[in-house]
Amino acid sequence: MLDAGSSLLGAWVSLASDGRVTIEGMNAMGYDAMGVGLMEGLEGLDVLLDRRDEAGFPILSANLTYVEGGALVLEPYAILERDGVRYGFLGLTGPEFTQGPGLAAVVAVGDPTEAAARYVPELRARVDVLIVLSTLGKGEDNALAAAVPGIDVIVGSKSAYLMQEPDRAGDTVIVQQGYLGEWLGRAHLRYDAEGALAEASTEAIALTEDYPDDPDLAALVSRYNALHPTPAPVPLTPSPTSEP
Repeated sequence: MLDAGSSLLGAWVSLASDGRVTIEGMNAMGYDAMGVGLMEGLEGLDVLLDRRDEAGFPILSANLTYVEGGALVLEPYAILERDGVRYGFLGLTGPEFTQGPGLAAVVAVGDPTEAAARYVPELRARVDVLIVLSTLGKGEDNALAAAVPGIDVIVGSKSAYLMQEPDRAGDTVIVQQGYLGEWLGRAHLRYDAEGALAEASTEAIALTEDYPDDPDLAALVSRYNALHPTPAPVPLTPSPTSEP
């Protein structure tokens, strides 16, 4: 269960709670990893780092660094073993991240292709499946796949395409699945005995009324909505007019 990023903040209740409602919901749903994009920085770096500490899953970026000293702000990648398969997740952040308040003075977004070229070989040697969580955009994801070998899957955001089938760039599968939490994307990949990609498909699952709300998550959202009610709209005041 993955999120490419640019998801932490946006709707009123997420902004008012500094993203706590989002992280609590993702923890409850059992997310495995998340990338970092524009919407993770809307309330500044301290909020992102606080939510990172509360998350039951890694929040990753291999190209987000501190201006002073150049150290990485977050872990670049994480490894998860499940059912005997070792999965590696590498986060890549788009340049829009520094638009958040005060961020440009504190952090810098490095070249994502250079970061991938650095970390993919290191991670590739340790995992069976290597997945990039990208907020670069669909065109940039395709270019990344062509430039850096060794990536099995790129899960993308920012462009918010509802892709009915994945893109392919060599042996790399590139997927996105819509926006605003209205769809769930399920990816199916099959490899042959030599480890080569034999089949790749995706399914876009529209989260319609056919899928009733989980009671625990509905209660969580209701609790946060009560704590942070949406402000009433401010009525517009007509501009005074002057007679000729």
